[in-house]
Amino acid sequence: MPIIPFSRVFEGSDLTIGGLQAWHEYLDQLNWGPGNRDHSSWVAFLRACSLGVEANPAIAEVIMRIRESGGTFEPSKIQSQARRAYENAGNAPGELNALARPPKAIYSPEKLKAVASKLPGVDIKYLVARSPMPLFRNSAMFLNSLYRPREKTLVFTDFQSQGQIVFEAGTVWSPPLPTEAQEGAWFLINPVDGAFYPNPRQENKPSRRSEESITSWRYLLLESDVADQNDWLSCLAQLPLKIVAIYSSGGKSIHALVRLDATSKADWDRQRNEIKPIVVTLGADESALTAVRLSRLPGVRRGEKLQRLLYLNPDATGAPIMTLPTKLRS
Repeated sequence: MPIIPFSRVFEGSDLTIGGLQAWHEYLDQLNWGPGNRDHSSWVAFLRACSLGVEANPAIAEVIMRIRESGGTFEPSKIQSQARRAYENAGNAPGELNALARPPKAIYSPEKLKAVASKLPGVDIKYLVARSPMPLFRNSAMFLNSLYRPREKTLVFTDFQSQGQIVFEAGTVWSPPLPTEAQEGAWFLINPVDGAFYPNPRQENKPSRRSEESITSWRYLLLESDVADQNDWLSCLAQLPLKIVAIYSSGGKSIHALVRLDATSKADWDRQRNEIKPIVVTLGADESALTAVRLSRLPGVRRGEKLQRLLYLNPDATGAPIMTLPTKLRS
């Protein structure tokens, strides 16, 4: 089944990705080999500006292309080149900081309603009926469906800690997972090696929940505390993203785990930046769009309420949930 592009999903709702797709096709035609990288990055930024691609994702994409071609780069040089290219292409002159930080996306209840109205009647039962896999109430079975054998993730009952459990997928010797906790439980969405490393972003304090511990830049989390629940679920059902799981927080928010399969942190940032303007406008928490992110662990009681798994599709292709067949589930 063909994947529906963002531009079609949000047609008529004043939400677009701009010229990103056309720009990526243009980049594919450029020569990123030795002796050509300066020219390619220069014309890439010129074309990005002319197509309305914002500076932040443009810079991240050019850096990734240079790295993938085996080249090296100086961040200050790339940033300076981007500033000059955007100014030459017609952007108002200004400091790089103003250029590289696109206008902040703001949640719009009106745009959320406009998108949700395209697919009315979406609720929890709608998601449950379209889940390709059984909805485990066992947390270990859920984690085993997300991670490869011997991959590790951290499980928390104390959000501020370094994790109470190192869970190793596909093994029998991992400690038992909590089934209830007053504040609930969380898991670190991207797999880690379980070791402690100095975290340079926190005065080199030892940490096993930082970028240095990540072994695969696989997942991104979408969650919303502000959107109407059914409107949010309707939007999730329409998104052409690889949504592998949707689950309740045991509170008012619904979490959606999206598979990116990024090749690096820079690639993860680039992919995040592409979808960020749309998902934040629809109600996604911008502060949750980070690679080292904790999410609620389904199957655990948070006080009197269950953090409940609502949809599971580890092999998601990017086909919107609304295109999947309905299955009868209890």
